[in-house]
Formats: sequence, structure tokens, C-alpha cells
Amino acid sequence: MLKQLPSAKKLASLNRRQRKKLRVGEFQELVFKVSIRFRQPMEGPRQDAFVDEFIGLIESRRLAVGGGFGPLEATGIVSAGGRGSATDEDKQAVLNWLLRRPEVADAQTGALVDGWYGWEDDQ
Repeated sequence: MLKQLPSAKKLASLNRRQRKKLRVGEFQELVFKVSIRFRQPMEGPRQDAFVDEFIGLIESRRLAVGGGFGPLEATGIVSAGGRGSATDEDKQAVLNWLLRRPEVADAQTGALVDGWYGWEDDQ
């Protein structure tokens, strides 16, 4: 976990400004993991073109992504582009786009999780 979520008692005692600062309650921010496996090694211009198109999709949905691309696989975390949360619709749109790509052998998205407090390495 990145941080420890405040206890229910502590959360109940926080005012709106404090909840916003801590990104809890109505200010919780959800993210999801994405994993991509390529059919063939992706390097050089082919990889650059794929990354550019993937980032185009992400930005068109007002999202942000961070992670790493290797020649055979890529993983990352997708979040809202600013404050806010990624949605199930965002998750499905990203997955559908990836699965339609001829260079992608398999793609998976993880569950929506709290980007500040609910993230475990095994998700």
C-alpha cells in the first residue's frame, strides 16, 4: 500500500478540506492496472507508433498512464488526467482498443482501486 487509510473514526472527524487534501471520501481517486502482451517483439519505430497511438487514446479520454514498455510486454497504471477517477467505461474502452490491435496478443485490465490507499502489488 502507498499509505494507510485513515480509520473510520478519523475519517468521520475530517472536514471537507481535510478529506480533499487526503483524497478520501468523496475525493477518492480510482485507478486501474493495464497489462499488454505483444505477438512479436515491438521495438524502434513500430513501438514508438504504438505508444503514440495508445497515448492518443488515453488523452482523448482525459486519462493519464504511467508504466513501462518492453519489446514483448507492457504494464502500466491508468488514472484520471487530473483530480478524479478512472471509470469502468474508461477501463472497458482501453481494453477494447487494445484487443482490436493486431500487434496485441493479450491485454488485461485490473480492478478499479484507490490510487492513494488501496493498491497492492498483487493486483
